[in-house]
Amino acid sequence: MGRSREVLGICHLCGIDGPLSFEHVPPRAAFNNRPIVAYGFDEAIKAGPGRPQGGRTQQRGAGAYTLCGKCNSDTGRWYGRHYANWAHRGLDVLFRASGDPGVFYFHDLAPLPILKQIITMFFSVNGNRFHAAQPELAHFVLNREARGLNPKLRVFAYYTHSVRTRAIGVCVAADVFSGRSTVMSEVTFPPFGYLMTFNSGPPDDRLFEVTHFARYGYCDLTSQTLRMRLLPTHTVLPGDYRNLEQIYRDRDANL
Repeated sequence: MGRSREVLGICHLCGIDGPLSFEHVPPRAAFNNRPIVAYGFDEAIKAGPGRPQGGRTQQRGAGAYTLCGKCNSDTGRWYGRHYANWAHRGLDVLFRASGDPGVFYFHDLAPLPILKQIITMFFSVNGNRFHAAQPELAHFVLNREARGLNPKLRVFAYYTHSVRTRAIGVCVAADVFSGRSTVMSEVTFPPFGYLMTFNSGPPDDRLFEVTHFARYGYCDLTSQTLRMRLLPTHTVLPGDYRNLEQIYRDRDANL
């Protein structure tokens, strides 16, 4: 077989222009080692809570050519195994809780590497100019020992077991009734979903904030009480955690 075509572009993390490597979102060891069907935003929005038409199969799993080889290697080596452990333990919680996790106590958690892997995923799902707009955030990820986040940035998590995943770059959602708007980006892949907000509050009060993971050191292992909810993700809309009954009721009201 001939050599595969080299993919060139700007690394979403460091901004270097050159060959790009395939970045799994989330890491392969976090249940992302099987083929998936990827749909465009337009295809997914037209389908609503139903199954989208079309799509393309990605044999190696969810992800894209977004990071240079060095950034891919460094983040995978520093944060990947910690995140995979977090994902496996999260799935175990969902299994033992029969879908209603409530409050769970996690021992020997590595908060900082987990958060940095989550943020690496946000860099991949956003465009290659995201690093220029968020240089402090890129520095946070690319420096293993760096701690602390800009107070304007907040990261939230929740459990999900939906087959509908999300990979949404920065966007703005506005509530015309309350006047509240949220600038956010979202990544979901079972057993977790993550939402990052920019100078905004969360779009749903049920989201559990994990921004405080940035306070720990790289080698710190801690015990954490996590009050994460299991939220549905039936649509492609970021921040939308309505159940099917709510979605169809809202649709009928709009019609």
